[in-house]
Amino acid sequence: MTEVRLTSLLAPSFYGLHRAVKRHRATHYWLKGGRGSCKSTFAAVEIILGIMADPEANAVVLRKVKDTLKDSVFEQLVWAIEKLGVMDCWQINLSPLRLTYSRTGQKILFRGADKPKKIKSVKVSQGYVKFIWFEEVDEFTGMEEIRLILQSLMRGGEQFLSLIHISEP
Repeated sequence: MTEVRLTSLLAPSFYGLHRAVKRHRATHYWLKGGRGSCKSTFAAVEIILGIMADPEANAVVLRKVKDTLKDSVFEQLVWAIEKLGVMDCWQINLSPLRLTYSRTGQKILFRGADKPKKIKSVKVSQGYVKFIWFEEVDEFTGMEEIRLILQSLMRGGEQFLSLIHISEP
């Protein structure tokens, strides 16, 4: 594993948030910003580092439309794995979309949220879903839909982290 300075990956506006996440200051983080604000970069780096640091942690990454997952959040996470210098530690599957931490079998799962009730059936074979990333939350129908998804995924663990992206013009 190559040593990488996080300051070379994260925008300075996210340094404080990185420290807050590391100290488990909150469960839900609402990330606001326009295109180029680096909020997806932040989420991807935090999830990869978080999974590698906690052998019980898994992640679910959501977008409203399933077809948009591959070319956005999936590629962003693969980018983070590569930039962190840990490509040899991860298995990258395109069908189904999935990233697996080879050392422990932990997973990053990708789901479309067109039917939020289907999210109830998401299971991981070991550990629990610690990280939940909502990309482009403005595509979702509202807080009730987000709450339903969070309730379905936030079970069986002690600490959770949801990263919720809100795009601004």
